[in-house]
Amino acid sequence: MGNLLEARISLLVTEDQIERARAPNDDWLANGEDNVVLQFANVGKLMKGIQNVQCLDLSANTLEVLSLCCESLPVFNNLKSLTIKSEESRGWQAMPVLLRNCPHLETLVLEGLFHHVTNKCGDACDCVSREERSLTSCPVKNLEIRGFQGTMKEMNMIKHFLDYFPCLKEINIYIEENAPEVTEVIAKRMKLYNKLSNCNVRLLVSGYLYKEWSAQ
Repeated sequence: MGNLLEARISLLVTEDQIERARAPNDDWLANGEDNVVLQFANVGKLMKGIQNVQCLDLSANTLEVLSLCCESLPVFNNLKSLTIKSEESRGWQAMPVLLRNCPHLETLVLEGLFHHVTNKCGDACDCVSREERSLTSCPVKNLEIRGFQGTMKEMNMIKHFLDYFPCLKEINIYIEENAPEVTEVIAKRMKLYNKLSNCNVRLLVSGYLYKEWSAQ
């Protein structure tokens, strides 16, 4: 698979496997349970096999499983575009290592910002304060956020990205449905954020440009 240019990975996992993956392995071994890490050992091998891809699309399940093989995660020297699908029940524990291992990443697409919060998200989100700095070493220039709902938590996440992605030049925020009162509140907050950043910001509603702010 060394010549593969694009990959989409969506793993099937059970809730029990996710629960076991998050728990200390010693707890399961003490009870005579299988080590769930061993069940997903081939995931690490798969990632090494596709480490030359230029575009990578990961499901929420896949990102959570990658947290089990962070130490063996390869460096994706050719990766230019990374898409992450997020779910509120799945974690971002592997996000810091993944971003650090993409030294030439240009575009990051986040399909949703809500995720299961753990103490291993590092600075990939602002949910838990951490000294770790994976964003400040990330070369991402273009950030796309899809499925945006306009909650304060999401707004704080965007502010976090604007503060810590050093190379960010453009951010596109996609709202699926137009609720005028909500959209205008979002627009006002984004205008404020834009005054504090060097990034072009575009707010799109149902695929159409709603407002745009140029870098200050």
